[in-house]
Amino acid sequence: MPQELELERWDVVVVGSGAAGLRAAVAARQQGARVMVLSKGPPGMATSTLLSGGVFAAAETEEARHGHFQRTLRAGRGINRVDLVEVLVREASERLMELVEWGIQAETYRGYLFSQGRPPIWGEEITRCLKMRADSLGVRFRGGVWITAVRCREAGVGLLGYSPIRGQWLGYLCKAAILATGGGSALYLRHDNPQRMFGEGYAVALEGGAELQDMEFVQFYPLTLAEPGLPPLLVPPRVVDRGRLRNGKGEDLLKKYGITERPAGERARDALSRAFYQEMQEGEEVWMDLTDLKEGDWREDPLSASMEGLLGDRCGAKQRPLRLAPAAHFFMGGARIDAWGRTSVSGLYAAGEVAGGVHGANRMGGNALTETLVFGARAGWAAGEHARCCENKEGKQREVREELRALIPEPRNGPGSGAIGRLKGRLRKILWEQGGLLRDGLGLSHALEVVEEIGREAETIPSGGDPRTVRDLLELGLGVKTAKLVLEGALRRKESRGSHFRTDFPKQDDRDWLGNQLVRLGQDGRLEWSFQPCRGKDAPLEEGSR
Repeated sequence: MPQELELERWDVVVVGSGAAGLRAAVAARQQGARVMVLSKGPPGMATSTLLSGGVFAAAETEEARHGHFQRTLRAGRGINRVDLVEVLVREASERLMELVEWGIQAETYRGYLFSQGRPPIWGEEITRCLKMRADSLGVRFRGGVWITAVRCREAGVGLLGYSPIRGQWLGYLCKAAILATGGGSALYLRHDNPQRMFGEGYAVALEGGAELQDMEFVQFYPLTLAEPGLPPLLVPPRVVDRGRLRNGKGEDLLKKYGITERPAGERARDALSRAFYQEMQEGEEVWMDLTDLKEGDWREDPLSASMEGLLGDRCGAKQRPLRLAPAAHFFMGGARIDAWGRTSVSGLYAAGEVAGGVHGANRMGGNALTETLVFGARAGWAAGEHARCCENKEGKQREVREELRALIPEPRNGPGSGAIGRLKGRLRKILWEQGGLLRDGLGLSHALEVVEEIGREAETIPSGGDPRTVRDLLELGLGVKTAKLVLEGALRRKESRGSHFRTDFPKQDDRDWLGNQLVRLGQDGRLEWSFQPCRGKDAPLEEGSR
């Protein structure tokens, strides 16, 4: 029998405590809502914001905003949601000025804001600033909670969570919920995200009735260290442009692959990552040579300057070339939202990396953190307004509690198993090899079969009564569902565009594939896929402008 489930009641519940979740919580609280922020780890920690480069793209003048708009669309290869890009560009500067007013330690440089956190956790200063603002307004926080389901009903939004610390299932009832759970890059063998960034938010949103879009587009950051014994540190793109990128034969890789955009690691991440991966497939290593850099070259921008001691001195980049390899970095797809973060389900909002549409087929460097502020604020404002206008229907809340209670899985008795780590490793390996930088139909079909097999095996593993095993099984089960969305979306899109490259369909096909793939869960529990072409304002830039 499922355990009894008591509900905590809030006006707005935010799931996730990175920049998007924190900014959403601030905005909802400013609307007068009682706000609870739930997170897996300590609030603000173990988030992609914390491990980010801490760089925000923004523009203050009309001319600069036009340039930001055009660069974002070029990176997105014509399938960005233009309405969302317009909001991003228009409101970015105002949101960044708020951070400055709230006391963030940061530096502006050439149209970017650079957070002055400690390398390699530059984003620490971002979460510190936003958390302090939220605390000052009375936002409440609770860490150590895994949200596994959301249900939107007439009585409100119900969320089911699990606390491995307490070994208990938890229920939350609110008038509006905001998903700000980040992405799923930790599903891949090589990644630069927190280890538990397993994409659960996508599966939770889908099973809660929300429509998703563009799940096939996963961005890889090319410039991450691949030195034995060293972490996969992100190398700043501008400092790399001052040095050389070569293979073991000494060939200049930017010239070899015709990559002319600069900085390449910011504006041509898809092409540069594929170039590196192709070299690795051919048995070559990719080398970054910064040994000839002058002192001023390390001062190219604040991010590069902050890395001189760690990368140049401690990791040895000033003395010898270092190996690089691409790493899974960011999901462009996610819950389909409107300009206020509303999903297709009333009462459910999304912001940040769990939401799709802004970046199209490939994200421009600096836009991820800006997106968290712009759409975090909008989703929080809209959720707070929804909660303020929402009528209390306490008589129907028992139905929500019983529905959540029925979703609690039956415990599987037996000794705890060490198979979860093995299955996670297998999942990461197959996604890296068949669902990563270079894809083809046979590989994607095979990967889908393997992932489905992993999911079936996970369902047979006993929890052994260990709360940590329960947590890991929940995480793996939701991660498998998200992995299948990525693979099936990639299998259906028979072209190459941005971060999605099919070796069996190597050309961009604007006639048949200029648009977004949508997916929702049908009443029979099966995935329903559809395609929405871009029209009018959503058409791509002229060929000559690429």
